[in-house]
Amino acid sequence: MTGVTTRTLRYYEEIGLISPCSRLGGGQERRYTEVTVARVRRIRELQEVLGSGLSEIREALLAEDRMEALRQAYRRSTSRAGQAKVLREAVDVAERQLAQIQRRQDQLGTLRQELEERRTRHLQRLSELEGGA
Repeated sequence: MTGVTTRTLRYYEEIGLISPCSRLGGGQERRYTEVTVARVRRIRELQEVLGSGLSEIREALLAEDRMEALRQAYRRSTSRAGQAKVLREAVDVAERQLAQIQRRQDQLGTLRQELEERRTRHLQRLSELEGGA
């Protein structure tokens, strides 16, 4: 269901990204909720999209968890001041996430530029070789 190996699931547990809802057979067999399955899929998606290591993904997941908690706090708040406080924190969380994405985009931009320059050099050399043949 998650698209990852048992070993990967156990590693995710070990580093605190997920936790099983129950264990059977002396802890060898684990059961996961749909929420945990969705979280594992989200981890894989973030790995693919961000090209990030698990430490960056942990940060992204913590930010998403915090945003969900802030949504709930906003809905429960009965005062404008309380809602404003929640929204200020939500803006901070979103800005940290945007900064993480910007760093990744900058890295990808640098890599792209290097590859384009390399391709241009290869094309120039190829043109020289074929023109001289």
